[in-house]
Amino acid sequence: MENEILNMDDAARLFGVSVKTFIKMLREEKVPARKIGREWRFSRKALIDWLAAGNSQFYSSSEGDTKEFFNSVAQTWESISSGYYNKDIKNIFSSYANLTKTMTVADLGAGDGYLTLEAAKNSKKVFAVDISGGMLGKLKEKAEKKGLKNIVLLEGDAIDIPLNDSSANIVSASMFLHHIEEPAMAVKEMHRILKPGGKVFLADLKRHSNDEFSLEMHDLWNGFTRSELVKWFENNGFENINITELKDDKLSKEDMGILILTANKG
Repeated sequence: MENEILNMDDAARLFGVSVKTFIKMLREEKVPARKIGREWRFSRKALIDWLAAGNSQFYSSSEGDTKEFFNSVAQTWESISSGYYNKDIKNIFSSYANLTKTMTVADLGAGDGYLTLEAAKNSKKVFAVDISGGMLGKLKEKAEKKGLKNIVLLEGDAIDIPLNDSSANIVSASMFLHHIEEPAMAVKEMHRILKPGGKVFLADLKRHSNDEFSLEMHDLWNGFTRSELVKWFENNGFENINITELKDDKLSKEDMGILILTANKG
């Protein structure tokens, strides 16, 4: 007898699509579903009824609220983010990455270029990946002013990064993961695009209970615990995983913090 209650993998198979495609559907459509803790659950009957009731004329190519939000704040993001995120992240990244002119970097959730511009000064090439064309446009302006010509702008999704396997020596992701519907899928993509032995640098919010902050910043997650991050990276083939907490006076007032994770592709 077929199960009536389905998990993510089951639901994707029912629709005959990849998990990546199904996750995009969850973001872009009103799919009948519930989230129990951090796990999606679906009713087989409800999914079939929903699919049968669809009307192709109602569908659009919208990437969702997160993309729209970042497009709308692209011109002022530098000012907005300076009120929240610790600028020491850039220095820690540079020290850890130890870039040379032979290396390629993939900066995920590049935004207006906070880490991209830093990486471009000391590397061969930087792929700046972001879902927001508006943010990438701002990054382009900044790069041109600084005379940096080794940045490749890529508008794309974190769970389907538009890069070939083993494309980068370093993957960086600053304040990126908490905007992703399925963080584990994004970590899997990080592993895919890294060269063997390559490094990943992640800076993201420590788990917090400040729902008002998350709503204001259009965050999908209220940060993460150390154990969650370690699990996702271990399960996707990373080694030498190290996590430290970066103290931030601005965020600490809201009982929040920043976690710095580094690891290698095994």
